[in-house]
Amino acid sequence: MKITKESVESQAIRYLRSHILEGHIKLGAKLVESALAKELELSRSTVRMALNSLVNDGLVIQKPYSGWQVVEINEQDLWELYHMRLALEGEAAAMAAKWASSDDKRRLADFFQEYQLLCLQHGDDTRRISEMDWQLHLLIVEICGSARMLNQYKQILYPLQAYIALTHQDYDLSDSASSHQALVQAICSGNAVMAAEQARDNITPMFRSAAVQTN
Repeated sequence: MKITKESVESQAIRYLRSHILEGHIKLGAKLVESALAKELELSRSTVRMALNSLVNDGLVIQKPYSGWQVVEINEQDLWELYHMRLALEGEAAAMAAKWASSDDKRRLADFFQEYQLLCLQHGDDTRRISEMDWQLHLLIVEICGSARMLNQYKQILYPLQAYIALTHQDYDLSDSASSHQALVQAICSGNAVMAAEQARDNITPMFRSAAVQTN
């Protein structure tokens, strides 16, 4: 049995990140170190380190003289994030098709199979389906072989995830997995051109239309 010991700081990061991404902490909300430390029963220094990590994730900003705040996303931000995501995901998918190991491609295929099963058996569980959708895209970037690209992608992924969680709560995701099938197949078969094309085309219509309208 594999036993992992997660640090208190890591637990705080995971807790705060999930609460922002799931919409429990709203975009633009002020975050007070002392209040969070009391709520989580942690030291202020631990909370401060967790908030600094969320700054690197693109989810939190630190304002001089006024403390911490969850990021806000305006129309210009959304337009920029959309186009950055479009470029990074297309390139990452092509790189994954060319350079990912057979083990990584098998891991992607296995994860996609779980994703399909979830949509088939629990098509109304939008929270879990949305989470697996984002995890699939993140996994593709992880296996592309570029740590720099992965770090940049997370700064795009997390703010978008928080935005969509707040603005598209009633979106039908029951057919979400099938829309990714061609993308996964292209990566696993090593077709870099098709993988890049499918990755760009796979940006969900609801987000594409929201972003393009701001241009």
